[in-house]
Amino acid sequence: MNERATLAGRATSHEERLQFLVRASRELALLKRDELARKARDLLLRASGGFTELSLWVLDPRSEVLYPWTLCNTPVLGRRPRLNVGQGIAGQACAEEDPAFYPTISEAQYVPEEWGGRPRSMIQGVLTLPLKRAGEPLGVAVLTKLDSTRPPEEDLSFLRELSIQLAIAVGNSRIYAEATREKVQNHLLLELGTKISVSLDTNQLLEQILDLVFQVVRYDAAGIYLVDKKTQWINQQAIRGYDPNREDAVRLKVGRGLIGWVAKTGRPVIVPDVLRDERYVSARTQTRSEMVAPLRVGSEVIGAFNVESDEPDAYEPEDLELLMTFASQAAVAIERTRLHAEVLETRSLEEELSIGQRIQRTFLPERDPKVPNFDIAGANYSSGLVGGDYYDYVRITEGQLGIVVADVSGKGIPAALIMAAFRASLIAEVRNNYAIRTIFAKVNKLLWESVEVDRFVTAIYGVLDINARRFTYVNAGHNPGLLYRGATDTLDTLDSTGPLLGTLETATFKEKQVEIRRGDVLALYTDGITESMNEAKELFGEDRLRDVIRSRKEGSAAEIVRGIRETVGAFSGGESDDDLTVVVIKGM
Repeated sequence: MNERATLAGRATSHEERLQFLVRASRELALLKRDELARKARDLLLRASGGFTELSLWVLDPRSEVLYPWTLCNTPVLGRRPRLNVGQGIAGQACAEEDPAFYPTISEAQYVPEEWGGRPRSMIQGVLTLPLKRAGEPLGVAVLTKLDSTRPPEEDLSFLRELSIQLAIAVGNSRIYAEATREKVQNHLLLELGTKISVSLDTNQLLEQILDLVFQVVRYDAAGIYLVDKKTQWINQQAIRGYDPNREDAVRLKVGRGLIGWVAKTGRPVIVPDVLRDERYVSARTQTRSEMVAPLRVGSEVIGAFNVESDEPDAYEPEDLELLMTFASQAAVAIERTRLHAEVLETRSLEEELSIGQRIQRTFLPERDPKVPNFDIAGANYSSGLVGGDYYDYVRITEGQLGIVVADVSGKGIPAALIMAAFRASLIAEVRNNYAIRTIFAKVNKLLWESVEVDRFVTAIYGVLDINARRFTYVNAGHNPGLLYRGATDTLDTLDSTGPLLGTLETATFKEKQVEIRRGDVLALYTDGITESMNEAKELFGEDRLRDVIRSRKEGSAAEIVRGIRETVGAFSGGESDDDLTVVVIKGM
C-alpha cells in the first residue's frame, strides 16, 4: 500500500488533513503539562511522517528562558536543561515566524544539552516549528529524522497549522499551571497563618513550615537558623536533608557562609553555583545551588531560611520571592513563640503584659504610606495593658492601598494571638484578589473555626483607589468611620455593613463606596477613643470626636491624629483602660 494513502500513519489528502486538525484540536485540549507533552509528541510524529523524535521547548515569560517539556521523546518534569532565546536551534527558532528545516546543524548552532548530549555528527534532518499565540512567542517544537531530506512544502504547511493548535494548548496549559501554583501558594500561606495563630511549640511549627515550603519550592536540603543575640552564633532550629553525622561539623557565626552573610546584611540571595561563590561554606557535598532569605522582626534580622538543591541554577527570582513570604510569616511566629517562652519562664504578669505588647507591636506598620492625592497617618496609643487594637496598610497594586482598623475582644496574650490569626488570614485572602466582601466572609469562617465562642473581632477594611479617589469598604460591626466633607462642612458615617467577625459560621457582608475629595477627612478609629471616660464617668463619645475632626481639618493627617489623642487625653485626665487607635486619610 502507498505510504501516503492512509491516515494509519499520517494525514495526506486535504480532507484527511482537515479531519486530523479537528481531531488534534480536541485531543490537545489538555491542561496538565505532562499529559499535553505526551499528546503533542504523538500527534506531531504521526502527522510528520519520517520524523522520529520531538523536543518541545516552552518559554518562561518571566525569565525569557526556554525549558523542555519533552526532550528527544522523553518527558522532562524539572527545569533542566535550559536555553536562552537565541541559543541553539530551539533558541534561534523561538524568535522566528515560520518553520525552518536544517539538513545538518553547524558547530555554532550545536548545544549538547539541547540534544541530550548526543554528538553533532548524529543530528540531521531538523525541523523547527515556532509556537506563537497572538504574536507572542510561547516556545518551539523541534522534530528530527534519520535523514537530511527536506519535507515537501505541503507537509510543512500542514505542520505549521498543527503547531498553531499546539501553541493554543501550550498557552492554556501555562495559564492553568500559573493559576494552580498561585492557588497552592495562597492556600499554603493561609494554612501557615492558621498554624502560626494556634501553635506555640517552636520546633513543631518550624517542621511544619519546612513541610509547607517543600510543596512549592523543591529542595534537597533546607534549614531554619536563628541568631544568638549574645554570642552571634547561628544555631540550627530545624533542618532537612543533611548528614546527621555532620550536623555539628560546620558552625557559623554572623557574617560567615551564605547563611551568615544574609544574617549580617539582611539581604536575600540566590546562588546558581555554590562552587563559584567564595561565601559558600560546604555542609553537603551534593549541593550545587542555594537560596537564603532573612528572618526579620521589624528592622531586626533574627535568623535565616536556607534551601539547597543538588542541581545547579535550580532557583528563580519568583522562588526567592515566595521563600521570603514564608520567611516573613515564620519570623513573626518564631519571635512570638520566643516571647511566649519568656512568659513561661518569668511567670510574671508585668513581664507577660510587656511581652504581649511587643507581640502586638510586631503587627503594626513601621511608617505611614506616601501616596499621591492623599495624606495618610495612623497611630496606636497603648493603655499599658495588652489590648486587641490593630491597624495596617496593605499595598495591593501601584494604584490601590488596603487600609484596616480592627479591635479584638479581650486583652492580654489571648487577644494578641487572635489578632495574629486575623492579620494572617486577612493578608492571605487579600493576595487571592477576592472582592472585599468575600475576603471578610472567608476571614470570618476561619475565626469562627479557630477562636473561642466568646471571642470576636470588629474591623473596617477598605481599598483606597488612589487615582479615582474612591474608598471601597466593609465594616464588620466596627465603630462607624467619620468622613468630613470640606465642601459642605458636614460629616458622613461609614456604618456597619456586616456582623462581628467570628460569631457566626457563615456571614454575609456588603461593600460600600465613598469618594474622598480634596479637603475631605476620613477618620477610622477604635472604641478606645469614643468610650474614654472622664472623672464624672461621661463618655467622650462620637459627637466630641466629630468636633475635633472639624476643628483640626486644616492640619495634616498626622496633626489631626495628634489632635484627637490630645483632646481625648485632656478629657480623660490621661487615664485610659483601653488602647486608642486612629487612622486619618485626608484628600489633598
